[in-house]
Amino acid sequence: MKDPVRPPLPNIILIGLMGCGKTTIGKELHRETNLRFTDTDQLIEQQAGMSIPQIFKTHGESHFRDLETGVLRQMQSGSRHSRIISTGGGITIRPENRKLLKELGFVVWLHTDVNTLYQRISRCSNRPLLQAPDPRGVLARLMDERLPFYQETAHLTIDTANLHIHEITFGILESARVFRS
Repeated sequence: MKDPVRPPLPNIILIGLMGCGKTTIGKELHRETNLRFTDTDQLIEQQAGMSIPQIFKTHGESHFRDLETGVLRQMQSGSRHSRIISTGGGITIRPENRKLLKELGFVVWLHTDVNTLYQRISRCSNRPLLQAPDPRGVLARLMDERLPFYQETAHLTIDTANLHIHEITFGILESARVFRS
């Protein structure tokens, strides 16, 4: 019996706080599907010619958020080939971005608890919002502030704390196929 032809996958967009696994899961989804992997933070750094910490220091967070919106608009009007998109943790702050993300494809919120996030990123020095005396407290505050935005934007929520990377990617791919059909 011949295998049924699977419909093409939609864009798969990963959202969530820093440390939730967007880049790791995005790269694994790329390996599984061979779809192009795009990291919005990397695109912003390439276009701005400076790192995200430098953008925050030189131009401020508001300017960085403008750059995020610009990247989403570019992707929306760009290639029609599906891709895996990893986003910055605060991309859902702006209502316009939430709308653009949902229009762009299948949005997956990779969620986990603050303690797990803190363990994953406690040694990173390139997180401008965590350069504070109480980074765990900052993470908790960001989670509280952004929770409704993630919930509003996501088509699927996955708690990544106790799942293996292959379980997460399988769940995303199967859900994306259902979403597409």
